Amino acid sequence: MIGMKRWKVILTAAVLVIAATACSSEKEEEPVKKVADLEIQIDNEKETEQEAEQETEQEGEAEQVPEQPRRTQTIALDPGHSGVLKGGKEPLGPGSSEMKAADVSGTSGSTSGLAEYELNLMVGLKLRTELQERGYTVIMTRETNDVPLTNVERAEIANNASADAMVRIHANGSESSSAKGAMTICITSGNPFYPELYQQSRGLSDCIINNLCEVTGCENDGVWETDSMTGNNWSKIPSTIVEMGYMTNPEEDALMATDDYQDKIVKGIANGIDQYFGYR
Repeated sequence: MIGMKRWKVILTAAVLVIAATACSSEKEEEPVKKVADLEIQIDNEKETEQEAEQETEQEGEAEQVPEQPRRTQTIALDPGHSGVLKGGKEPLGPGSSEMKAADVSGTSGSTSGLAEYELNLMVGLKLRTELQERGYTVIMTRETNDVPLTNVERAEIANNASADAMVRIHANGSESSSAKGAMTICITSGNPFYPELYQQSRGLSDCIINNLCEVTGCENDGVWETDSMTGNNWSKIPSTIVEMGYMTNPEEDALMATDDYQDKIVKGIANGIDQYFGYR
């Protein structure tokens, strides 16, 4: 009996050990699954936090992009010449006894067949749009090709508008078909009419020609200082004539007739105006 009881005790203990082991196994498997689930959940939370941080950083970068300052200046654009001539003569400058032709027809394209006044208006209207998009107020001396205007009248339009600068759009011509390049024209330091405007007019001319040639890649013929231009002499504000290129040069004329090159001219002039007013 004692022996049987002992075997029963051993068997009972063995059963308890097996049962305990089984329970222990079951209890250990559950936490493993829960840890794995927790690890996945933590990883997901980390990814969500990282994505949120990236979005915040991107938003911060977007917020850090500086806004372009709004331009407060008024620009007078004068597309040179016209399809209708007014004729007659007018004083070279205020109070001058020297008389010059009030207006002339300009040159024409050796390849494109365009009249200069047509090209000038094409570029002038595009330049108006570009400057307005940059925030400038723009005054046009003409918007069509059938407006007769003298050089004095063009300057007076800019003066009466209290514009901050006058940019006169022209194209060049020469007896030599090989002549090429762009230039700007302003008054001299000894101008007999408004010498106090020389520094500003020269600065405007430098900024425009350098940026125009940089964008277009054309030859830079610099700034021509002269007091022989009626429109510049009558201007009470800084002014410049932009000679975009030679229409008598077959290659340059063909280029200036294209939208792509005109857009480059416009960008270059606009960049020059921006630089002059301190926006670049």
